[in-house]
Amino acid sequence: MGIFSRKAVDVSRLRLDQAWADPELDRAYAAVRAGDLSTGMALLKATPVNTGLRSVRVVGLGQAAVGHSEQLELRLEALPGDPDLLLWLGQTLVFEAWEVRSGSLAKYVSEQQFASFHDVLGTAGAVLNHAIDAAPDDAAPWEVLQWVTVGLQSSMEVKDKVFRSAVERHPDSYAAHSGRVQVLAPKWSGLELAELVHFGHQVVANAQPGSALSAVAAQVINEVWVDVLGDSELSRLQRGARLTHEVSNRREELLAARDKWWTPGREQQPEDISAHGAMSFALKAVGAKAAAMEHAALTTGRIESLPWGYTNAPDALTAFATAVAHQMS
Repeated sequence: MGIFSRKAVDVSRLRLDQAWADPELDRAYAAVRAGDLSTGMALLKATPVNTGLRSVRVVGLGQAAVGHSEQLELRLEALPGDPDLLLWLGQTLVFEAWEVRSGSLAKYVSEQQFASFHDVLGTAGAVLNHAIDAAPDDAAPWEVLQWVTVGLQSSMEVKDKVFRSAVERHPDSYAAHSGRVQVLAPKWSGLELAELVHFGHQVVANAQPGSALSAVAAQVINEVWVDVLGDSELSRLQRGARLTHEVSNRREELLAARDKWWTPGREQQPEDISAHGAMSFALKAVGAKAAAMEHAALTTGRIESLPWGYTNAPDALTAFATAVAHQMS
């Protein structure tokens, strides 16, 4: 991987939270960041519903529009009820809300931050519900709505309904299943880790060979890794034993899931870059260094905050670059 040095990490050629291989989205992302919302709107309208491509583009355009939600709201006044605009605004507000909250532990988030977070998320939820009314067959608003339910600590009944509604419309939705991992993660849900692990097993078992859904196994392991390292009640020795039992011992299971996904001759999927990032992190966690390096290379330097922001590195890009420079040691 020529963009890395083993002596020092260079993140200048990495991209954060732009995990896609989509030149059209790259152009639209740059245009939206520069204030040209029309280009993003045109791309979203041209993207078929209930496809991985739409899910990825909604996320990318939402990230690009952070800070521009007021302009989207003004457009909505001129185009009330437009399903694509409602979806885009809803996703953008979700990102803006989580940016207000920050990724810190709850004890480090101020009451004012939480109040603003919940206020913006509430608005996002209302906008997404309007998007659902405007386009009842589109899974994308339901996919995004999962992040509202996490932030607002909705009941599990509500969370279950949102997930079911997404997969009823798009059964192979990588976005819906990735969101479900976060919904079930103990750090947000308070559920037993076993429920998340069981979900991961089900997803991989039901995934078709070649489907990026098998990479959900990596996402689950990454959440297990975070849960174990965050268990402050354990001694260092106990934490090491738990890491071995719950993470390292799942190496063969993870490699099998990887092999089910990364089959020869498979068609490229819009979610692949994201899946490579999750897989490289998980493979590193279980000690499969060579495989981790393989998937790190396949990210093409497009790294997501989740999971690479989970480490103690200053930022996700540095964490990834450092891992690669040290051959995932």
